[in-house]
Amino acid sequence: MSRSLSWDELKYELQPWIRNAVHGMGFEGMTAVQASTIPMFCGNKDVVVESVTGSGKTVAFVIPIIEKVINDVLNGSPLKKGHFYSLVISPTRELSSQIQGVFDAFLSYFPSEVCPIKSQLLVGTSASSVRDDINFFMENKPQILVGTPGRVLDFLNSVAVKSASCGIVVLDEADKLLDVGFEKDVESILNLLPKQRRTGLFSATISSAGDQIFRTGMRNPVKIAVKSKLQNPDTLDISYIVVKPQDKLQYLLHILTHIQYKKCIVYFPTCTSVTYFYSFMKHCLTTGNTGTEPDLFSLHGKLQTNSRLGTLSKFSSGLNKSVLLTTDVAARGIDIPEVDLVLHFDPPTSTEMFLHRCGRTGRANRVGRAITFLNEGREEDYVDFLEVKNIEIDEMPFEVNVTEDLSKKFETWVLEDRARFDNGVRAYVGFIRYYSKHTASSIFRLQTLDYIGLAKLYGLIRLPRMPEITQNLKNDMIPADGWLVQPPIDLDRFAYANPQMERSRQEELKKGKETEAKKKLKSELKKKNSSWSNKTTAKDTKGERKTKLALKRKAIEEKIAQEDEQNEGEEEEDWKDMVRRSKKSKTASQIQGDFSEL
Repeated sequence: MSRSLSWDELKYELQPWIRNAVHGMGFEGMTAVQASTIPMFCGNKDVVVESVTGSGKTVAFVIPIIEKVINDVLNGSPLKKGHFYSLVISPTRELSSQIQGVFDAFLSYFPSEVCPIKSQLLVGTSASSVRDDINFFMENKPQILVGTPGRVLDFLNSVAVKSASCGIVVLDEADKLLDVGFEKDVESILNLLPKQRRTGLFSATISSAGDQIFRTGMRNPVKIAVKSKLQNPDTLDISYIVVKPQDKLQYLLHILTHIQYKKCIVYFPTCTSVTYFYSFMKHCLTTGNTGTEPDLFSLHGKLQTNSRLGTLSKFSSGLNKSVLLTTDVAARGIDIPEVDLVLHFDPPTSTEMFLHRCGRTGRANRVGRAITFLNEGREEDYVDFLEVKNIEIDEMPFEVNVTEDLSKKFETWVLEDRARFDNGVRAYVGFIRYYSKHTASSIFRLQTLDYIGLAKLYGLIRLPRMPEITQNLKNDMIPADGWLVQPPIDLDRFAYANPQMERSRQEELKKGKETEAKKKLKSELKKKNSSWSNKTTAKDTKGERKTKLALKRKAIEEKIAQEDEQNEGEEEEDWKDMVRRSKKSKTASQIQGDFSEL
């Protein structure tokens, strides 16, 4: 990252109270992206901004938005009822909430007791509906809106909301917003806004959006790219540890309890894996004997919005050593103070996401550290792959005394509740599907995956029946009937700790046995009946043919006998010749008859 510049060198005259806010919030100097973007965006320029994570992109668009609200609304034409001036869209609720917090922090320095500039957060929650957002909007008349695409689109489609006065729109993490998941909603939003507006696109990996940026309606945009030879900031140290899959959890717990850090974020591949490992790690850390136990939090996309925002707030404001287990939902744009360690339990599916994850630490010239676990074998080629992408990563010399104690503890914990076994299987299956979608498919291959070691990592007592396992694992490597523990567990007796779930399971088991017995009986009867029926039909058909042939032969013999009596002295003929001659004469007579009629 480039060195900080003095705010006095900014080529734009900021409002005095904004200068006070900048210094009051601890921004002693500008970053390169702020020095380049603020003058352009405060003027009449569309901007496409690409800069490494943690380089201050949020402040680079917050200040221009406030400046333009002052110049165009407060000192210009006031907004009519139901109108707004600025819109900021981000891909996640957490990031939207954080951006809203930055606006609130700046506006708290407004010189008057009553600030005429207001902002409103638009994210989907169970506590507020779109109607609630509209009522708040009509009552408070905010000039700035911040939200996620889905809720913003629903909000703008209301007849009470007028978008004709919108003069500036920002897409934060623009490459994600222009991706398949948000593309349609974002395009619909932009189509509702005036064409004569300023547009800003911001991301650390905007180049991955390609030609999609031209679909945002920008006219002659200025591209601002603040890059170094390496894509990771100078203050961020990225390293990797090669480990066997079954030992990965033991390495993780050792790092979390023996390495110095203030706050740590651990990234898992799926929501189910976050829930599953959070429960077991909570069990391990509360039972002690692992070193200095940190506070543990979990966050993923399947949680309710209020729960997600609450967890993020507790993790951010906590004073103790804290660890957040999460998915990529918390990988983009989130700025949590004092995060000095990031751990990748598994590498993400793209290098862009790898940079975003690592960028949660080492922000704004603070020192940070990111560690990636790589499975032994083919995954070690990922290091060379990252170097090709200009991401510097070094091997971390790290050894852990691996024992069987943790795996036995994991097995005991799983066997206490069938629900844990079910969650473990779901997490295992989810990871394999996640693994198959990796962009570096030549490195992350299902054919070379250690399925048994991975199953031990997830605490499984039996391999699930999956086509990926049967296709890629040799038969002699698969344990008998898939069991990883001896002796095998009687799954019919393996109970849920929750009484209601166990009652439901027992009822289903009883119904299943009854249904299976009925199916078996029905199959046996069908087989028996089918065999008897087919046999009888065959016998009847054969008997009928024999009877017909016998009657026919008898009739012919009688006819021959009659002819013999009428033609005594004539030479005896074979009855078959008689039949052939009879047919021939009959045919000839029919033909003669036909011609006579003509």
